[in-house]
Amino acid sequence: MPTIKYIAQKAGVSPTTVTNVLHGNYARVSKATRKKVEKYLKKYNYTPNMGAMILAQNDSRIIGVIMFMEPRWNETVLEDPFSSAILGAIEEEIRSIGYFFMLHTTTSKEEVVRLAKTWKLAGLILVWVPSNISPIIVDSVESPVVFIDSHFNNDGKKYHNVGLKDEEGGYLISRYLISKGHKNAVFFANDTSFEGTDLHRFKGCLKAFNEEKENYHLINKILLTKERSERYKTYSQITKKEMPYTALIFSSDYYATEAISYLQDCGLNIPDDISITGFDDNIFSRMIHPHLTTIHQNPGEKGRIAVSMLMKLIKKQTIEHPNIELDVDLIIRDSVKDLKAK
Repeated sequence: MPTIKYIAQKAGVSPTTVTNVLHGNYARVSKATRKKVEKYLKKYNYTPNMGAMILAQNDSRIIGVIMFMEPRWNETVLEDPFSSAILGAIEEEIRSIGYFFMLHTTTSKEEVVRLAKTWKLAGLILVWVPSNISPIIVDSVESPVVFIDSHFNNDGKKYHNVGLKDEEGGYLISRYLISKGHKNAVFFANDTSFEGTDLHRFKGCLKAFNEEKENYHLINKILLTKERSERYKTYSQITKKEMPYTALIFSSDYYATEAISYLQDCGLNIPDDISITGFDDNIFSRMIHPHLTTIHQNPGEKGRIAVSMLMKLIKKQTIEHPNIELDVDLIIRDSVKDLKAK
């Protein structure tokens, strides 16, 4: 295998220059020199020794990404298209700036702290962390930390988070249902814990229905489990004729499309028999029939902003907006019946 010294000789530069290119220290290298070094690195398939790099410098250039999520039964976290989209964007962004990506999934705060201390991390990105665990992580981890889609208690600590206008999303989808004559709806949460994004989306739904003076009711909230057979039992209740609601509001496209498929297998027509909405605008929402009315968000943008924020923290730069909430948009498709149409 070629050495850094060998690459430097071929490129006509010093070994230090090659090392700077490998470490992403581009400020010390001209663009032309960088391209020349990269050409020879690629030509000779040079692979840096990560262990040596970590020992040789204070910055390991490893960014840890931990998804604080319990997978659904018989599935992995990465099978969810939202997870794949956000992780793909994070990995691409980390790689583009010359850093390395380490992924882990867990629901244990002790494991998060242990991993952060065991690995020599330059920084840490945490996704979907419960509010009661966030302060423990911030107090225990020495590396800079940025959260994604996490919510926090008013404990006086400073958190850096990239989230979404979840409450506005719940409000938009509910106002649309109301505009189509739906007076009774039920909200399906992604998790039995019912906090964070689920809670904020539900609050938005409540706000929209509570604005109506009479005869409009967000009937209830149903907390879905990770066990598919249990979710199917919940969906099966919808086939009963005495159910009072005309619309189902899901806090994710994943469960909304799962419900559409299941209910269609049970003989229901969507949206004639029941209207269904989702949240995320992922690939499932565009592939299911009827296509799903939902709330659009950009998970890739969340990932890119989180990496950018983390790099500023690593470089000890000022963060003007530590808590960013990205915009949402209503996407109207075919899964909602217009009850006002004659």
